[in-house]
Amino acid sequence: MLTPLDKSKWNEANAAHLLNRAGFGATPVEIERARQNGLAATVRDFVEVKADAASVPPPAWAHPRNIRAQRMEIKAAKDRGENFRTKIRDVRMMEGDEMIDLRRWWLDRMLNGPAPLLEKMTLFWHGHFATSIQKVRDAYWMWLQNDTLRRNALGNFSGLVKKISRDPAMMIYLDLQQSRQEHPNENWARELMELFTVGIGNYTEQDIRESARAFTGYRIDFTTQQFRFAPFQQDHGQKKFMGRTGNLSGDDIIDTLVSRPACAQFIGRKLWRFFADDDPPAPIVDSVAATIRKHNFEIRPVLRDIFSSAEFYSDRARGSQIKSPVQYIVQTSKMLDAPAPPPLAAQNAMRQMGQILFAPPNVKGWDGGKQWISTSTLLFRYNFANYLINGDAILPANVRQPRQGADVGFGRAAQYAEQIKREPIDVAKLIPADLRTKPREIVGVLAKRLFQTAPAQKELDVFAEFLESRGPDPTDANLRELIHLMMSTPQFQLA
Repeated sequence: MLTPLDKSKWNEANAAHLLNRAGFGATPVEIERARQNGLAATVRDFVEVKADAASVPPPAWAHPRNIRAQRMEIKAAKDRGENFRTKIRDVRMMEGDEMIDLRRWWLDRMLNGPAPLLEKMTLFWHGHFATSIQKVRDAYWMWLQNDTLRRNALGNFSGLVKKISRDPAMMIYLDLQQSRQEHPNENWARELMELFTVGIGNYTEQDIRESARAFTGYRIDFTTQQFRFAPFQQDHGQKKFMGRTGNLSGDDIIDTLVSRPACAQFIGRKLWRFFADDDPPAPIVDSVAATIRKHNFEIRPVLRDIFSSAEFYSDRARGSQIKSPVQYIVQTSKMLDAPAPPPLAAQNAMRQMGQILFAPPNVKGWDGGKQWISTSTLLFRYNFANYLINGDAILPANVRQPRQGADVGFGRAAQYAEQIKREPIDVAKLIPADLRTKPREIVGVLAKRLFQTAPAQKELDVFAEFLESRGPDPTDANLRELIHLMMSTPQFQLA
């Protein structure tokens, strides 16, 4: 089992580590409050989420639409000889606007919501049960799945898998709604084992075929946009699956998979990779798996044990993870005491850095870890930091810069720049007025806020010398330059 952290070792550095990993970072004041509250109380505040925290008001547009009626309207327009492509384009534009707003809505929950661990676990499950708008093509279904993940994020894993098997977005994404008795579709059955429960090597092709038969009859009611079961499309025959024989249902398949030792190992490794260490040693995975089995796959107590363990606060885990693009956006906004970037800017940043919410690259989700960083993504992080600090717009690749002397009043570049307009940060929120003429004290305050582990003295000296070169009374612009310099370091990319 995991080793409980000695209470005497609960300090500011460990408090910062917990707030970064279990949430999306914290200000120095929040870190100090956590240190004073103690380990047990701080962990309790994270995991004992109030019941109403998961009842998040949806975006205004997030309500079921009668998709069949919408499709019939487009068909009728086509039959009448009208320009039905205009209607299709209007629908697509509406869906695009809704997705931009859905990403804004979730980033706001991460930055300002009352339950950071709940949002962090929702993000974890979003990557685990990866589903993309590119195939689902309905923002309401993506919101609905997000809501399901949030409401079950800290609950029982088996129950969550069953709910996901009935989730319209997942059913569309893995073609489950097309599966019928005569032709069982194996996409969901395969990914259920390979990516969601036990992992490669712990099932056979025969298991996939038998599992697919058990999930026939799962359908979507396109009027209500909810799950429905079609009994006449289900295969009611005998099925043999991992030692069980009978008229097995989809829920029976899930119960069998969760009971396999490989499932606890698989989920335990993913949890530890997400919260602690990209390459967990086998003994750690065994310990987390044992904790999962001990708590019967209830996620809340498992996270409590992880966040209370000495292994979680080890030198191997602390300050060792590259921030995911979403973590980068939310945590940086919090550190700068600034609002999240405007929706279009946030979406472009996610695209450039490699993690667009609701659009993972494939059913496997995001690889994470070192895959977050390349020459291009690192350069964009540095430029994006400048935008967050100074408000200097970054145009996406598909928005051309205007030609010199051209009237850009109606151009895409000017239009986009207007939509992502951002004020420079207020440095007075970060630097006390009595330190404005003390470069080394300023660097100390900012280093404590921006870095998870203290930089080497020579790096602190470089920052101080940079500020000293700007004169004895640095301006707000000089201080923002310093912040940008500090955020354009490899160390800032780590959490």
